[in-house]
Amino acid sequence: MIRRIVYICLAAALVAFSLWAFSFGFTKLSEVRQLDRLPNTPIAALTEGVYALDGTIEEANNAIIAPYSKTPVVFYAYKLEETYTDSDGDQKTRTLESGKSATPFTLADTSGEVRVQPGFALQQIKISAPETYRRKDGDLTYTEHTLAAENQIQLTGHYDPKSAELKLSQTDGSVPKIITTQTLAREGGQSLFWIGMIISAAVGALAVGVAFILTGFAVHRFWVFVLVMTVGIMAALATLGIRAVQIDWQHAAQLYSQRSQAALSQPKNSYAQEDLFRYYLLLKQSAQGWPDHALFENFARSNLDLPVLTDTRQQALIAQIAVKASSRFENSWITYLVCLIAVFVCVGLIWAALVAIRFKRLVEFIPTSKTTGLTYGIAELFGIVQTNTEAPVLRSQLNQKDCVAYRYSIEERRGSGKNQKWVEIESGDESVNFWLEDNLGRVSINPNQATIKYPEKLIKQEGSRRYSEYWLAPLTEVYCLGFAGFDDQQPSTLVMQNSEDIDLLLTAEDEQKVILGQGAKGFLLTGLALAFGLMAGTVWLAGSGSFTPLDLLSVSLLVPVLLLLITVVMHYNSLVFLRQRVSKTAADIDTLLQKRHDLWPRIQETVKGYLAHESALLESISLVRSGRASVQDSADNASRHLKVEEKTVGKLVALTEQYPELKANKVMQQFTQQMERSEDELALIRQGYNDSVTLYNTQIEKLPDVILARVFGFKAAAIFRQMEAN
Repeated sequence: MIRRIVYICLAAALVAFSLWAFSFGFTKLSEVRQLDRLPNTPIAALTEGVYALDGTIEEANNAIIAPYSKTPVVFYAYKLEETYTDSDGDQKTRTLESGKSATPFTLADTSGEVRVQPGFALQQIKISAPETYRRKDGDLTYTEHTLAAENQIQLTGHYDPKSAELKLSQTDGSVPKIITTQTLAREGGQSLFWIGMIISAAVGALAVGVAFILTGFAVHRFWVFVLVMTVGIMAALATLGIRAVQIDWQHAAQLYSQRSQAALSQPKNSYAQEDLFRYYLLLKQSAQGWPDHALFENFARSNLDLPVLTDTRQQALIAQIAVKASSRFENSWITYLVCLIAVFVCVGLIWAALVAIRFKRLVEFIPTSKTTGLTYGIAELFGIVQTNTEAPVLRSQLNQKDCVAYRYSIEERRGSGKNQKWVEIESGDESVNFWLEDNLGRVSINPNQATIKYPEKLIKQEGSRRYSEYWLAPLTEVYCLGFAGFDDQQPSTLVMQNSEDIDLLLTAEDEQKVILGQGAKGFLLTGLALAFGLMAGTVWLAGSGSFTPLDLLSVSLLVPVLLLLITVVMHYNSLVFLRQRVSKTAADIDTLLQKRHDLWPRIQETVKGYLAHESALLESISLVRSGRASVQDSADNASRHLKVEEKTVGKLVALTEQYPELKANKVMQQFTQQMERSEDELALIRQGYNDSVTLYNTQIEKLPDVILARVFGFKAAAIFRQMEAN
């Protein structure tokens, strides 16, 4: 119950983080979209509103002096760093002092000039200035980034006609405040990449949060997970995306309206008229997809005022806009690397999720047996750990506790400071066979190399050492899932053990908790796989520059695609496992039948000397020897052959009672003993095979497995029937 509450709390935290990250990411994405819609405006076209300018810094009479280089500049950012060695001997760098300052300056282009007012809130402005000074003096490093006269820059700002200044600190909140010696498109591209990372983290947190919610409410059916994950994520992304686009176009309408009112009030300013038309064209260009187009059309009908221009001039401006660069992340190799890593992690998590879900489905497939009804093959039991003289008790290494299995470790704390860590100096484990007892009987358990979830543990610290020990004590109720195979010491007796197909599991949890635990593991791994898959798609779109809030809806289509892929692989693997289980048990039967068959040549030679006159018996022996039984080839033929063999053995044993010398013959005695033992083994393995066949045949008739069975050619297997002698 506590674990479920923790899962629900984690889900709430992840969903809350996801909503915050979506809000933050979409806000920043809207800023980049507004930046892409702004044309590079000639200074002569400035009227009122937010603009993007491209010009050269003029000589400034009021220049400020950079602190290290002592040169006149209009902006500087300085930093003094020191390299030092910490207590662990590692070299570190720390900042001793830093700061930035700017002064108003004049920006000029071919059409005119304007005074730029940076304001005092420089921390709100992203200023990308080149490094113009670096000096190293011992352990100290002095660096400066500056902007000075003759620097070519691009920037955004709000033009105030009353003061005739471009004020950077008063830029509308929907447009980023930027000064750069690069291009605004490059700055927007860098922002777009990190926006993609933030939004992909939000999508991932949402996916994992949904997985935690289902786990917290003890849902373990994968089809429920697929349904909730698909509908939940796609609905959330569609709702959040549409809302973000609506807000984005509201901001676009406000920015255009402010500029159009000022520009249209100056009809003789041709620069302003053409610049407004360019702004309109960029708005229209950004409204190609749905619902951008519908929102733009709605905005155009109610708020769009256009300048009057000749057709020739409009066509010229359209040609100019066609070559304008939009925000795009230039380091495409980073985009490819992030996407590639995300895809590899996604594939790895899908594989791990399939392993967990496969194990969960195995637990659901296999019915819990009673000890007296145990059959050869994969089986599960629930009972109490018992010991006796045949299965003695162990003493744990550190705490001397009575147990049947234990594991311990001794660790020592080494290092200091941040490098302090626990180092294992000794560890070990030991186990002995024990009995698992229920109300009908008991079965031997061989825990060697088993996966044991120890119910008891003791961890204590003494000085610089930590002692940890885990053990499985007698009288503990245990759920056991493993392979019921023949005991090497008693071949006709079954013992639960490891096998190539499955590792033996021993846990104090009941079957339902095991199912829920594996279901939770599968859900969480699948949620993480979806998170990295969506990250790959989101970062790819962000890196390509064609990224809008509604593009997330396209990315979200990865959710049903990946879940469908996982579902198909999961069901296909389950069918393969069940078919292989049938084949493996059939092969084991064939091995046993071959051992029986190999006994007949020697017994035939022996019998001839005593029973030469028993022609009918000798003919039957010859028939059995010449034949061969194989369940893998034909279960019915194997049953018929086995019936003939059993009749022959019966006749032979009956006749040996009349011939004491034959009965005392060593070969005959070995034959009789091995036949009796193989009969017991065959009875156990036959039932195990038939159980496997029944489970497999039932599964390939169920939806959706029946579809895969027909597509991939899974055929029904035949029951190995025990034919009655006539």
